[in-house]
Amino acid sequence: MLNSLKCIQEVKIGNTKVLRNHKWIHFLYLTKEQHVNLEQVESLEKLPPNPVLSYVERTLWLLNEMNLPINERSIIEDVLIWSEVSKGGLKHKRREWEKKGFQLAIHNIGSAQIYADEQMNLPLHSRNLDREELVYLLILTHGLAGQFIRGEIHYSQFRPLIYWIEEHKNLEYNIERILYSLNQCVIQAVSDQLWNNVHKEVEEVLSWINKGEQAKELPLKERMRRLRRSSIQRGENFDDLYNQYFENKQLERYIELFFSKIDMWYLESALQEFSLEEFLKIFLLIFQKINPLTIQQVSFESFMKDIYYDYKGQKVINLYKKRIIETFLNEFTIDDLLKGKMPVNEHVQIQIEPSDLLGQIVGVYFSYSSAGQKLIEFCQEAEKSPIYERAIILLYDFFGFRKDAFDRLQNEENYLTDMNNGQDHKKVISDFAVGKVMLDIGAGGGVMLDILSENHPEATVIGIDISINVVEELNRRKFRENKSWHVKQANALELKDYYEPGSVDTIVFSSILHEMYSYIPYKGRKFNRDVVIQALKSSFEVLNKGGRIIIRDGIMTEPIDQWRLLEFKDPKGMDFFMRYVHDFKGRTIRYERLESLLIKLPVNDLMEFLYTYTWGEEAYPHEVQEQFGYFTPSEYEEVIHVSLGKEAKIIKLHHYLQNGYEEFLLPKVKIMNEKREIVPLPDSTCLIVIEKT
Repeated sequence: MLNSLKCIQEVKIGNTKVLRNHKWIHFLYLTKEQHVNLEQVESLEKLPPNPVLSYVERTLWLLNEMNLPINERSIIEDVLIWSEVSKGGLKHKRREWEKKGFQLAIHNIGSAQIYADEQMNLPLHSRNLDREELVYLLILTHGLAGQFIRGEIHYSQFRPLIYWIEEHKNLEYNIERILYSLNQCVIQAVSDQLWNNVHKEVEEVLSWINKGEQAKELPLKERMRRLRRSSIQRGENFDDLYNQYFENKQLERYIELFFSKIDMWYLESALQEFSLEEFLKIFLLIFQKINPLTIQQVSFESFMKDIYYDYKGQKVINLYKKRIIETFLNEFTIDDLLKGKMPVNEHVQIQIEPSDLLGQIVGVYFSYSSAGQKLIEFCQEAEKSPIYERAIILLYDFFGFRKDAFDRLQNEENYLTDMNNGQDHKKVISDFAVGKVMLDIGAGGGVMLDILSENHPEATVIGIDISINVVEELNRRKFRENKSWHVKQANALELKDYYEPGSVDTIVFSSILHEMYSYIPYKGRKFNRDVVIQALKSSFEVLNKGGRIIIRDGIMTEPIDQWRLLEFKDPKGMDFFMRYVHDFKGRTIRYERLESLLIKLPVNDLMEFLYTYTWGEEAYPHEVQEQFGYFTPSEYEEVIHVSLGKEAKIIKLHHYLQNGYEEFLLPKVKIMNEKREIVPLPDSTCLIVIEKT
């Protein structure tokens, strides 16, 4: 067993005397620092108490199993035990290193400087300077092969090592084997899969170094492609977006200048969840705050650490902070930044923190206002209880986030899955679709787009959504799954701004009109029937002759003056109802309390309440913002004829109760007429097809 592994085993069983004799383990063991690349971490809570020492131990076990000559093994062992020391040390020791000018923010540089400093404690006559110089250079460049492959650093970082190899031709050890074995230990200790994925590329880079190759820098586009690797795997159409943004030659010059001289650390881990446009804006913001003449290194480590947290035991991106940053970045354009405008937001700002006196190394992170930080903390704490969703509503109000059901933060994936699960109803919609150009308004999870494009392969199918989050996610999915449909960010109330009259054959509103009715402050107020009328008019304007508008949405029942008795089987149901009456935003709910668990109320108020009661506590804060039924069938028919005119022909007007709804509510409530006879629930959903004659 390697001596270093024996030292670690001794420390783990409590023999701290080892720390006095081996400075490397002293620095790694006695520390409160946790410098970990979170990309490969599944849970922050489950990180070992000393993750850096655990990682070093894994590298050493890999080395221990390798069949290498003793002198080569010894060199690699020295490199491994010193390569992470800049991530350790107690506060007083780190202050001492900082005073000496050691670059602790760039860990390979800092560790090499600490190693060199500690060697000065040895008598000069007992030192092997050639060997020490090699160890120093290997510490300085350790892990950089992987960083170069990822696009984070320049190939020029290897020049000191390349020069040393050229000057030391007659060595008693195989430098190529040392480099390969060292890199295997460094990368495989992160994960076996990672090493399997990159070992061929690593071997190629190491062969360049051994041959003395010096001109191997990546072109800008290729470097950025590597930095966006994770985003591309999730569906980012990098080539199209890159070409789109870099039509702006001024932007290309700035980014080229930035990338041509600057090495970056933890960048992909920090920014992979942000769009390419946001990625570029962040770099332009950094460029405004640094000295482009002196800057050499930019670390995103602080940003990375801040943007992740544990949600239900798993490491996830902190969507509260991400949304705030996105909102900030959306307040200005790339052109604004190129013109030197420095945006100001009271809740969030990008921060550039120098790590040295010369301004060569900086750290990047975002800071939040005191109120914003407290609200974020509140929302994270609220996740542990049923008030989670109510906390998110507060976050929406405070930061002006879009309030539709898509933006459910950590529930986004579940919500999109729920939307896609309604595909049986959406297949019926597809049967009525006609023509060559079809729009799906409020495309959501994209299932309607899938159904339309599969059933009408000859048609151009386009998803329309006002939310950039929805559009970006659908575009990623389109690219990832090679879908034929398209996505467009557009306002459904003004389709003529995007499409010529008569250019669209089918327009689908699948469970979206009630959200537009509930959330859009049209003509100064929400819950305005005019917003539905405007959506229909907007669609009819661009519809071709023979084209169709297809609506699937909530409906109020007729006659509207019916009364129902609602009896709760769960004693907590009445409390839920009383809270609902207070919180529902759509209209005043009329009711009369007859008994402790029995109320009398109009049939449509009953149905509106039951929609929320069905979804339960988690969805409550969203559901009280929405009104599902807004027209009766007769009202819908009249609105269509009055607003669209004689050219609008209703070829289908069907209303029904969704399957399973009564069965789901049966254990919770009893629904009766005024004679206390159990009665079925009324229809709650409509399917309307309008044809332009």
